[in-house]
Amino acid sequence: MKIRNKLAYLFASLVAGLLLCFSGGIYVLSAQYREAEFYERLREKAVTTARLLYEAKDRITPSMLNMIDEQSKPVLYDEQLTIYNSKGQVVYADNVKPHELLPTTLEHLSRQPGGEVRTYEGETQVLYKIYREPDERLVVIISAIDKYGISKLNFLTAILSVGWFVSVGLIIAGGWFFAGKALQPISDVIHQVEQIDSATVDTRRVKAGNDKDEVAQLAATFNQMLDRLQKSFQIQRSFVANASHELRTPLTVMNGQIEVALMKTRTPDEYRRLLALLTDEIKNMTALANALLDMAQADSDATALRMRKVRVDELVLQAEADLLARKTGCQVAIDLARPVATETDYELPADERLLKNAFLNLMENACKFSADKRVEVLLDTTNREIHVSFSDKGVGIAEQDLPYIFEPFYRADGTRTVAGHGLGLPLAKRIVEMHHGRIAVDSEPGKGTTFTVTLQK
Repeated sequence: MKIRNKLAYLFASLVAGLLLCFSGGIYVLSAQYREAEFYERLREKAVTTARLLYEAKDRITPSMLNMIDEQSKPVLYDEQLTIYNSKGQVVYADNVKPHELLPTTLEHLSRQPGGEVRTYEGETQVLYKIYREPDERLVVIISAIDKYGISKLNFLTAILSVGWFVSVGLIIAGGWFFAGKALQPISDVIHQVEQIDSATVDTRRVKAGNDKDEVAQLAATFNQMLDRLQKSFQIQRSFVANASHELRTPLTVMNGQIEVALMKTRTPDEYRRLLALLTDEIKNMTALANALLDMAQADSDATALRMRKVRVDELVLQAEADLLARKTGCQVAIDLARPVATETDYELPADERLLKNAFLNLMENACKFSADKRVEVLLDTTNREIHVSFSDKGVGIAEQDLPYIFEPFYRADGTRTVAGHGLGLPLAKRIVEMHHGRIAVDSEPGKGTTFTVTLQK
């Protein structure tokens, strides 16, 4: 079910329920008022008749009293009145068959406040009333049907029923209309989003008429998501283009060397030199492929880290051992900013393999660009953070190159002569961010560069 129809039905159901309660309340109160009013009329008629019978019993005969009573009967429809004296004898009855007064009823009546009992016999309302005088006690039983009151109550019921159905119909129509008006901005947003694809994500954004309501916030959220998608697409395009270029270059070199070698017969030494060159190019391609695989795994494994407690100082030592095994000319000097108080000072939850890979890339990067192939590593810790700095004495990084050094395949002008693919720093940054850490760079051209990794404990 569409939201528009759901809102209209929910609104109509709520208001219909309220109207039903309101109409039911009116009916119940009206019925109670009609009943109480009619009982009051019966009581007044009973008391008036009993008083008249008592005070004028010597001057008014029962036939005269009956005549007076006949004149008032049109006011009370189907009225029947019976009066008993204290001995339980009928002293007056306006009907051939008087009301019956049972001893149990008389006893119950005597216990009631005001000496009055009200009851129903079908549609007929019956009132039992004790009329007391100093020397006499009369029991008056009067019954009648509130024909006009019931008729008015039935008419009120019809009005409330028809009014309820008409109101519910109007509410459904009005709710459906206003729900459509309220959801129109969302429909506009949906229509705009449907027009955006990978080809238009760079130029199109979602617009909302009002900048303060929830729909505008939704549009702003869509735009923020589109900005991230645009950035991801741009990075992906750049990554694919650079990867293709980096892979094509060694393949072209290898193909050219092979074609040149096949142009004429070569000596065994020349073939050996060719094979050595091809081996170097294959190693270069293998290193590039491994770096690309690491980048892809870092992106895909962001939510599947194998987190456990590790010691950062031990990971740095392991990264040093791997670097020295790979680059025999490198020198690594590891130092602590302060003495270790406990074994847990440098302990934190991390993916051991990935974090060691990040440290290894930063070490290798420093060794590669340092003139003396020396890397200085400094570890420091606080109550909440661990800091690991990698410093070199290389050429440094120009200020205009600093914003781009963490982009895949980016190579600064001063580093293009150094072997590499430009993937080590982006991979290290990605791994650090996966561990909710941050990496900062401080560089001065001609003096060296320091990368500082900060990790949360």
